[in-house]
Amino acid sequence: MNGLFITTSVIGTGLVVYAARNLFRQVGDGEPMGKPIHEMMEEKTLAEVSRTWNKAALSGNIVDFREIAKLWRESETEQAVVPLPRPAFKHWEIERFFSEMIEKRRTIKGDRRTVIVKLLKLLDEEGDCPSVVNMNPLEAENKYSRETFSMLATIPLYLHTIQVARKFAAKVNQDVMLPDIFIVSLGHDIGKIPSYHDKMYSTVDHPLISAIILNGITEYASLANRDELDKIVREHHLLKAEYPLTKMLKQCDQDVRKEELAVLVGEAVERNKTSYKTEDIPPRKPEPQTVAQKPAAKNGAPPEETRDHPLGALETQDLPDLEALELPSWFDADAILSALKKRINQLEATSKGLRWSAVSTSSGHVFANPEGLWAAVKEVSGMDPDMLAADADEASKRNLLYTFVRELSRINDAIATEYVSEKHYTTKATIVTGAGKGINSLLVPFRARAFGISSATLEMQKSPLLKKMVKDIKPKQEEIETCVL
Repeated sequence: MNGLFITTSVIGTGLVVYAARNLFRQVGDGEPMGKPIHEMMEEKTLAEVSRTWNKAALSGNIVDFREIAKLWRESETEQAVVPLPRPAFKHWEIERFFSEMIEKRRTIKGDRRTVIVKLLKLLDEEGDCPSVVNMNPLEAENKYSRETFSMLATIPLYLHTIQVARKFAAKVNQDVMLPDIFIVSLGHDIGKIPSYHDKMYSTVDHPLISAIILNGITEYASLANRDELDKIVREHHLLKAEYPLTKMLKQCDQDVRKEELAVLVGEAVERNKTSYKTEDIPPRKPEPQTVAQKPAAKNGAPPEETRDHPLGALETQDLPDLEALELPSWFDADAILSALKKRINQLEATSKGLRWSAVSTSSGHVFANPEGLWAAVKEVSGMDPDMLAADADEASKRNLLYTFVRELSRINDAIATEYVSEKHYTTKATIVTGAGKGINSLLVPFRARAFGISSATLEMQKSPLLKKMVKDIKPKQEEIETCVL
């Protein structure tokens, strides 16, 4: 009797699982050889399988999960399930999404199908709200400019969400993974729905609210891999994603934002072609009679600038490696240097007091804080959707700044590379205030000559107040050398 061979390959790790081989091979007295199939199965978590798939994809191999689904998914009941009535939706976009992406897929069934339908019903009923929120200070979307936030607020949550789900499904293209892909993509932003968000925003941000809402769905709470799905939803705005699927969700979310902004900016330009020309907006300068300055200390010490840590809450995270991106078509090194030159030794009034973007030193350098350089680049870029979207995505912003700094160094020799380590675009430096206080910061070191002006001339442009705020800037390398000497 010929044996039945069932072979499943997972390319990328060399793992080969034989579900059954020569299952009823006839020998001697006719006893079947080998172990039962269920004893040969090996359990795997979604995270382990996603890592395996990610490695294989990067190596150019194709991984098909259809035959190894039970390695990472709990076994489905074999009992006949009574078909559920077809749900009805009031938004045609959701109706179309269900019809095209959910309704006829045999892999979407049981509790997962129920969760997906409930999420779609929730978005259908309450998803007309804005797709951005910024009430909690921890929200990534707090970093959008006022104009960008206002534009994105016109995109309803339900529409943004189903676009992310479509993009995620197209990227994965594995039917066996689609149920969980749809759950996390449809659920990743439901924490923005006002009936939930307005009650919890003061304590947690929208990814955590989304996870709380998901766990309130009985069928979701019963899923064997619920903890992994929770983690994907909770961490989709973190700088560094632990799971490949989290990274993919984050990328799809970002890609949809760029597409939305491209359309919105185009419409805005058509309405008023001059409204968004940022190059026509000069850097803001404080008016002495209206700017609220930090009061001087009782001992007469000069005012000092206080800055948040450059990475904020991210300083304790394991930062991802920087990646050089393709230069955008609008990139103009001379224009960026010109935009930054206008900010050298200038004070700007902000909600946190007086701030500077770039300061010169007598050593022939100009040190720019990353946000100051980012503002100069945005001025040159106009309303580039990638730049606007990167405001709320720290990883994208870091990669773009790294790319721009590398190019400024290559073309204009504008960067003092002796202070910048490989795979970085900033240097660790100490800002010495007029009172002798040292403030650690991450700054981009430029050569003063790149701006076509002498150090002496730049020093003459400093106001007395700026001199009190920044007496000197010392790269850490120089501090170390001084200590050694």
